Amino acid sequence: MKKSAISAAMLALSLGAAGTAGAVPMHPGQVNPPGSFSAYVKSRFHLLADSDNVKLVYYVPKYGNVAVQSPQSTQPVPRFSIAAYTPTSGFWAFKELSMVGGTLSTTGDIGALQMLQNEAILQGLQLAPAPVSKARTTFMVGAEQLSDGRVDAECIEEEYTVTGPNGQPVTYKIPVCQVRKPDGTYVPANVMYKFTSIAAAANGTVNQDISFQAATLPDWSPFMRNLMNSGSSWESVLLADVEWEIKTATLTRQARLTVNWQSLFEQASAFAAFHLNSCVDIEISAFFQRVATCQGGTGPCGVFVEYRKTDGTWTSVPPNDSNFLSVVNALETTLRNELFASIRPVNGPVSTQASAIFTLRANYEKMLTNRNEVYYVNYNQGPAPINLSTNLSINCLWGGYETGPVFWNMENAGCRAILGQQ
Repeated sequence: MKKSAISAAMLALSLGAAGTAGAVPMHPGQVNPPGSFSAYVKSRFHLLADSDNVKLVYYVPKYGNVAVQSPQSTQPVPRFSIAAYTPTSGFWAFKELSMVGGTLSTTGDIGALQMLQNEAILQGLQLAPAPVSKARTTFMVGAEQLSDGRVDAECIEEEYTVTGPNGQPVTYKIPVCQVRKPDGTYVPANVMYKFTSIAAAANGTVNQDISFQAATLPDWSPFMRNLMNSGSSWESVLLADVEWEIKTATLTRQARLTVNWQSLFEQASAFAAFHLNSCVDIEISAFFQRVATCQGGTGPCGVFVEYRKTDGTWTSVPPNDSNFLSVVNALETTLRNELFASIRPVNGPVSTQASAIFTLRANYEKMLTNRNEVYYVNYNQGPAPINLSTNLSINCLWGGYETGPVFWNMENAGCRAILGQQ
């Protein structure tokens, strides 16, 4: 087995690189992260750009695993334990339970993290775990979570009789449920007799460890022993999911309207004359719609609308942002007031019925303007929270119980790859 040339300390140092104070991730729907990353890396991470530093990439792991100490060594130590316990009283008196304790790491796929780092270094980019404002941790049996956050479950009641404090038998009805796995089969939902965990913290980053303690029911003890003897996945026993809320920034969009007043008044005059110098509001709206969509520039159009692209250049092609376009279109009111005079108050939205009558305005100042005027519009919708998730699973473990410590399965190539080893 070949060790990775990148030490864990160097990995942690470079992945902890932070951007400028006050900088935040950009909304992924508006700004792509810098650089070009492999399909594998993009399948393992959500990547976000930074609002200030064009060389900084924020990452959110899509998958995590058991936290491991000394992952680059030949004998990595998983932060996980499992042992047998037989209570002498209660529901499960003299029946074997499995006591489980462990820590899951959202950055537990160290191999994928190293690949992300290597590709970033080759492109001169920095990496940082994405900051989060909220986090919700959900533990569940290896079931398929539905779109509403629930699982497909079937439950029946079973009776259990135990000896009460006075020595008399007491019968309890306990629900026994099954949940559907992604492959369509059902597995018992009642895996755990006891379960406690520490949820992911809010107002931190996506780089977190999540610890739990549990006791499985007696019926699961043989299955658990088989898992630990074979190093198999725990997907039918326990899964976890962390849903992060990340506050992202949005682009400040900019538009500029270049107005040739002489050309615009000529067009408005011809338009008004065609409508007997008495235009209703729906006709005025049609006039500005025609002017705004004109592609001939300020000469023949009178008004030329351009939009600033992310690279700083300008284009006449509007962006796909209805809110921004509404702000730009609001300039119609400004231009309308310069060109036309209303002789009846507006009493509602534009419609096919005349709620206002307009006639051409004698705007001497604008009519005599022999140069173009430029109007700028800036728009930013403000912070836009997004939700991204990290799925945590338990894999590559064997040992425990009577053998004592739990070991990482270094005989399996896939397990070595999770630790970044060949």
